[in-house]
Amino acid sequence: MARIMADPALFAECVLGCDLWWMQRQIMRSVAATPRTAVKACHASGKTMMAALAVLWWIARYKDAIAITTAPTWEQVRDLLWGEIHKALPRSRFIFPPANQTELRLGAGNYAIGLSTNRGVRFQGFHAEHLLIVMDEAPGVEGDIWEAIEGARAGGQVRLLALGNPTIASGPFHDAFTTNRDGWNTFTIDAFDTPNLAGMSLDDIRAMRRGLPEESPEFAVRPRPYLVTRRWVYEKFWEWGERSPLWQARVRGRFPEQAEDALISLAWLEAARQPADGNHETRLYGGVDVAGPGEDETCAVIRDESGAIVALKAWQTADPRGDVAAFLAEFRARLQVVNVDSVGIGYNFGLHLRDQGLPIEFVNVGETSRDSAKFANAKAEFFWGLRMRFEAGDIRGLADEIAISQLAGIRYRHNPRGQIQIESKEEARKRGVKSPDRAEAVMLAFADRTPGIIEYYRTMVEAGGE
Repeated sequence: MARIMADPALFAECVLGCDLWWMQRQIMRSVAATPRTAVKACHASGKTMMAALAVLWWIARYKDAIAITTAPTWEQVRDLLWGEIHKALPRSRFIFPPANQTELRLGAGNYAIGLSTNRGVRFQGFHAEHLLIVMDEAPGVEGDIWEAIEGARAGGQVRLLALGNPTIASGPFHDAFTTNRDGWNTFTIDAFDTPNLAGMSLDDIRAMRRGLPEESPEFAVRPRPYLVTRRWVYEKFWEWGERSPLWQARVRGRFPEQAEDALISLAWLEAARQPADGNHETRLYGGVDVAGPGEDETCAVIRDESGAIVALKAWQTADPRGDVAAFLAEFRARLQVVNVDSVGIGYNFGLHLRDQGLPIEFVNVGETSRDSAKFANAKAEFFWGLRMRFEAGDIRGLADEIAISQLAGIRYRHNPRGQIQIESKEEARKRGVKSPDRAEAVMLAFADRTPGIIEYYRTMVEAGGE
């Protein structure tokens, strides 16, 4: 029993009844043996469950132990890591007392607690002979929290475990794997390392034809169904492409190698995932990008005046006019304008929508911009305005993974006249990138011809978004 209590992996398996895989065992043993452990991981790698088990082991192992867990938001603290703690407790052979929502007390100085705050001072009051601090979704934890945690590590036997999807190639979490790596024991969980993908390689994924059904034998291997599956990796290969920052971060567990000429930072896109407030009174604006025949999509986006994405939908059918009209009609009462790219087949498409009584505005993204000295055309001006909104944190509710991937892949350059120019679809196809239909629909939904709009957002950014 002493050997089991000293080894967190054995404790998880023998006491908590969990079936760990080899990298989970290594990471838990790192928590026991080294001061700081950092884990960057693919989607659904079991990292949060493992962190929950480490918390339970820590407070059971030492009678004077405190475990503190944190994450960027209260919902993440409560629903993710503490959700896993509540799942593990009924299986335990160790007698834990009942847990509150984010608190589990074994004694006066022996407990685990979950905190989420943007005030680092909250972490300065915790001192114990044995202290464990777990940062879940660590890339999103603010810098002053990291600094406060470092202060808490000054005395006693302190362990720090930081975990997350490596979506942001900067900040303290990124530093743990780069400039500060000597001070950390680091782990990378690639989807191809996990049990469900054992024996499958990226070359195997590349060799699979597109459109395989769910019941295909290639996807049948699932020894641990709760972990990332072969089917999911296969789908994301076709949806994102292996050059996508999302593929790098969420499948390979790597910090994205986003190009220097990327228009919109992946960090801004990740921040835009924040849920919208759900205000049902504000005015709405739409954008429709019309696709030609083939694999391209026709996409419609609705956003409100605060910058929240209300709805996004895409169609690959040959003639989706009726579907798009029905989709937009749901928002007719508050819909102020719907921007439709009038180039090519978009013009007749927009006429059909206008005939349905929808407030259609035709936009030619190839026409001259208002600020022709700075932008090569209206498309560049509209996309740059979208970039400024993302940088200012003015966009929320962007949950569509394909749209995020496409937006992350938009590139720009300065032409010989010094104007900003967006990479054309033809240029993107040459480097293996599909048509960014959803990204362009988002751009159209936010296309604003108001004079000075870009200067307004530039001022917001310079003022820190205040």
